[in-house]
Amino acid sequence: MFLLLIIIVIIFIIGIPVLLSLGIYKTLKKKEVNSKWRILAFLPIFIVGYFVYEAVYPSPEFYKEDFKEVTGIELPANSKFEYKTASFPDQFGDYTSVSIINVGFEFYKSLQSDLTINKLTKNRGSIGCTEMDNVQLKMNELKIESEYSKQDGDKFYYVAFLSDRKTILVQRSSH
Repeated sequence: MFLLLIIIVIIFIIGIPVLLSLGIYKTLKKKEVNSKWRILAFLPIFIVGYFVYEAVYPSPEFYKEDFKEVTGIELPANSKFEYKTASFPDQFGDYTSVSIINVGFEFYKSLQSDLTINKLTKNRGSIGCTEMDNVQLKMNELKIESEYSKQDGDKFYYVAFLSDRKTILVQRSSH
């Protein structure tokens, strides 16, 4: 039953823009509109394609928002994402995101005290998931020095400080 529902949703998500684009294209062709303008008929397909791409490959802004949700602090502008991954949201909007972020030495030092102010507890550990398994492979020689986490209703927040003293690992999970 659930599979049938997914198939119907996919048909609507893909089918409606395709049919709309074809209808617009045929209308413009009948009216003998310049062929350069007929490409606009495919705009619905491009728009849906963009949203699908954003859902599969979230932008850095998505991970910055997750960082703020987890820590209660804005990510510094000079931060660099070393690695980022997220699960696709389920039917309830729940997902897991994990990122390795180079935040610099100064922010790294101050973040630990800020986390305790925002009620993250030291040494609770992360939630195991595919995204965390993948991030472990991307940490290279870096080791986790300290960990902070917090359960907030159906959301779990986790921050790990890595051994280079300028990089952190952030996990946000909902279920």
